[in-house]
Amino acid sequence: MRFLINRTDAIGDLVVSLPVVERILSRAPQSEIHFLVRSYVAPLLENHPGVHTTHIRPANGDLEALISRIRPDALLNLYHRDRAITVAAKRAGVPIRVARARGVDQIFAATHLIWKSRYGTGQHESQNLLDFLRPFGWGGGWPQSPRLFITEEERAKGETDLAAYPRPRLGLVLRGSGAGAHPSEAWWARARSTFRTVGWNPVALAPIESSDLPETGLRGLMGRIQACDAVISPSTGPAHIAAALGVPLVSLLGLRPNHSPDRWAPMGSRVQIIQYPGPEADLQFGLDRLDPADILPALARLR
Repeated sequence: MRFLINRTDAIGDLVVSLPVVERILSRAPQSEIHFLVRSYVAPLLENHPGVHTTHIRPANGDLEALISRIRPDALLNLYHRDRAITVAAKRAGVPIRVARARGVDQIFAATHLIWKSRYGTGQHESQNLLDFLRPFGWGGGWPQSPRLFITEEERAKGETDLAAYPRPRLGLVLRGSGAGAHPSEAWWARARSTFRTVGWNPVALAPIESSDLPETGLRGLMGRIQACDAVISPSTGPAHIAAALGVPLVSLLGLRPNHSPDRWAPMGSRVQIIQYPGPEADLQFGLDRLDPADILPALARLR
């Protein structure tokens, strides 16, 4: 069976979708899985053994023609705001079209609808995404942790890029591009000093304008993350990348329900979660109320 999975949004969203691939292949190993993504996240799927082909969503192209060329047996539209995908899949004659009940056009274009809300369920986003497999009898349960894959050459390049930083290296992701909470630059300055006092060598990995490292692409960032002994990051794509690469991670999360650990914590056995102390309404720089010294026990557990 040939699946087309639409995930045309952000890095973290794509990473937490990967357990859907694992679930499909565990139930139907001969399945052929295609992804439709934006160009800036496509490198994440390179070398992934479960992904047959990655397709780039055209900005103004003919979606129906693209889907017709892929000829999927089923569409899983995991990104509910990209409703045009479901409509185009119907026009292309895709037999099974699973989508959230968002937008009248998508509701009428889908063959199977997910009506359950994602908010207030206490479920992780990866669990919510497994609901798209219920029409096949494969939904429910706890998902496997996402996995990403890099080559030996990419590992070596990451080591070369960070050669000036002795081990143990502590990769820092200072902020993300989304709405998640993150500390201020002043907090990070204090935190760096705290980490150095216990033997860590901090290196800013992202965003690139706040790093002393040369600019690199997404695969280069993955190599640099892999070259770290641990990573600290707010809720953003590189945090999910680190967890999916198996790199020890301290994830700093805010308190808003739709950004809570229950729903958005990076998944993996080498992840520690720290939330800032309330009040919940203070999102911007709320993490500044966190004492950097309170992160040290989590780092010690990861080591």
